Amino acid sequence: MKKLFLYTCFILFAGCAPAPKLLPLEDGLKVNRENFMSVYEGEQVKILVKAQAWKYSPSDLSYYVTPLYMEVKNLSQKNISIDRHGIYLLDDKGNQYNALSPGEVSSMLSYSVGFSLGIAYYSSPYWFGWYPYYPYYPPTYPDILNYAFVYGTVEPKATLKGFLYFQKLPKEIKNVTLKITYRVNGETKSVSFPFEVKNK
Repeated sequence: MKKLFLYTCFILFAGCAPAPKLLPLEDGLKVNRENFMSVYEGEQVKILVKAQAWKYSPSDLSYYVTPLYMEVKNLSQKNISIDRHGIYLLDDKGNQYNALSPGEVSSMLSYSVGFSLGIAYYSSPYWFGWYPYYPYYPPTYPDILNYAFVYGTVEPKATLKGFLYFQKLPKEIKNVTLKITYRVNGETKSVSFPFEVKNK
């Protein structure tokens, strides 16, 4: 019975492993490590990237994926375009992580909690038992969509902002770089935002 109880606890808390923290590195950027924020500012664009910024629902989102907040301000008189395929993470082992869509993140979370396990306590005799909980309704997380970065065109003097989503980083990763590619008047440009990965 003790083994069953310990196994039950393991199932319930398996998804609660500490999420890694991303600390911004300077490398030509303006950095505020206390706020996990780094800023690039050029003649045509200002880009702000902030880690550990998710404060919405679900509150434990960073245990499942890597959310990064981004603001893109168009400082020019020309349109700036940003595509999801031009944004990705690259770790110190050469692995690439492409940006996930809000729908992919929501589906991932729904599947992760698709198995529910209840613990019942009985007073006579004293013992722990478990039972499946029915019916099961997949949770919805509108904040994942409502606060997501919407790719597309940034008009002159306008700001586009929201969260980028990537898969969770492996524990052995020490450094990761966010690569952002954008286009201004048909010209392709890119900016890199390096981070140190701290696992608790």
